[in-house]
Amino acid sequence: MLLEGKNIIVTGGASGIGAACVKRFAEEGAGFVLIVDINAEAGERVAKEISKATGAKVAAVKANVTIEDDIKEVFNVFKKNCDRLDVLLNCAGIANTRNIYEISCEQWDRTMNVNLRSAFLFSREALKIMEPQKYGKIINMASQAGKSGGITVGIDYAVSKAGILNLTKSLAKQAAPYSVTVNSVAPGLIATAMTTSFGYDPETVPLKRIGTPEEVADAVMFVASDLSRYVTGACIDVNGGILMS
Repeated sequence: MLLEGKNIIVTGGASGIGAACVKRFAEEGAGFVLIVDINAEAGERVAKEISKATGAKVAAVKANVTIEDDIKEVFNVFKKNCDRLDVLLNCAGIANTRNIYEISCEQWDRTMNVNLRSAFLFSREALKIMEPQKYGKIINMASQAGKSGGITVGIDYAVSKAGILNLTKSLAKQAAPYSVTVNSVAPGLIATAMTTSFGYDPETVPLKRIGTPEEVADAVMFVASDLSRYVTGACIDVNGGILMS
């Protein structure tokens, strides 16, 4: 039980990689996991399913992850259930396959807000708890596109994920004196509901297959657990060898 008794917040935890991570956390003995998602119905369903399957305490709260007041309410809800926060996983995100001429300023801002601003805001609130307790793990969901540039996905997505990589390093430097680690995980071609229309070709991957959310969750588990206690500011690639850096 690598996370026995740990209290965790997961943004974007109602589907895809986020939901797979919630399940993995619960299986490893997490004490309490709070799913944060704009889709309240999906969040409640996933929370109930995972609680029933694992016996862990999993709850869900609806929130717009780009709005400060919503985020403060998330932490109010969390504090009613827990007196400490051990892990924050910033997994909320959106993507598209539009070319540069199809991306409006409104679309650009929305992508930056959901993918990057939310991670900044949640991390800031989390550090207010983690720094005094001298312990914590912050994990940001990056992307292969943040390193290589967007090929299938839109330029707005790629740029937002490049921002996540730098946000991770900057937070890691600030949090290190408080024994708080900050790392990122960068998936490559992963089969989720969000990516079904992206036209991924397994033949472009050295391992000759598309990855699964569960395989990303395994990497997230490493940086969420104390197995990674001397790792901070790092990015773990989960891409089947398509990008090696």
